[in-house]
Amino acid sequence: MSDISKNDIEEAIEKTLLYYKLFNSGINLEILHYFLLEQKVSKEELGKALESLIDKKKIVISDDMIYLNKEIETLYTRKNKTVDSKLTQKLLNVLNKVPFVSAIAFSGGTANYGLENHEDIDLFIITKPFTVYVVYLIIHIISLIYRSRKILCINYLVDEKAIQIQLQRDLFTAHQIIALKPFKNADYLRYFLSSNDWVKKHYPNFIIPDTKRLPSSLLYSLFRPFNILINLLYRFRYNKYLVLSKDGSVVLDEHVIKLHTNDYRVKIINEFHNQWKRYSIERNKIVIT
Repeated sequence: MSDISKNDIEEAIEKTLLYYKLFNSGINLEILHYFLLEQKVSKEELGKALESLIDKKKIVISDDMIYLNKEIETLYTRKNKTVDSKLTQKLLNVLNKVPFVSAIAFSGGTANYGLENHEDIDLFIITKPFTVYVVYLIIHIISLIYRSRKILCINYLVDEKAIQIQLQRDLFTAHQIIALKPFKNADYLRYFLSSNDWVKKHYPNFIIPDTKRLPSSLLYSLFRPFNILINLLYRFRYNKYLVLSKDGSVVLDEHVIKLHTNDYRVKIINEFHNQWKRYSIERNKIVIT
């Protein structure tokens, strides 16, 4: 048992649910422990805190999903998205065969809501060393062939030399990382997670996989000249975004491609803090009365 007070645990639950509300969602009961913000607690302590919040009518549970009670916060509803399942599956089959790819994971809305409930495919990709731009160019060509630029949302790629995420080590980035769902090579994705144990600062209950280093062949360094050349081409193509990006939302380094040209990270973090301030006022009023 931890030394954290019951009120602190309840607050952490409410804060976690409020964060998920920004994405028009509750959180599945089974994963709440891993995704609980800021507080390291046992599952037993979490269960007792949930019972207390239910008794206080602060949260509701529906179909194994937990939400803030609509008496305090109006529950969001997500519109059903229309997806072309045949094209989606075809694209995934093709991506699975792209060379020089170490791992592929569903990210963002696709990881949280599933393919059937999201209008595009959000993917995070890890490539072999010195091949990140080679892979990105191949995927770019695939998207043109299948006319799927609006469906394929692959805007974050790293190669094996950059699997420790250095930029924007905040709540938003940590959540994006721990929410990743493997599509190709789950073992390497676990290695990626083990290389980013800083996420426990925000999600202390998340279990970091214990994996050994997975080295790659030195032969991949032969692709470095091609990688650099393609990098220069994309830096020219996205120069406007590079100039305007002041917060690391657009990165075109030798080992990293990050093209969050419509980056909601800062907006979401600010909105979360603002909503938590307002929610805390209501929360304290309820406690007082």
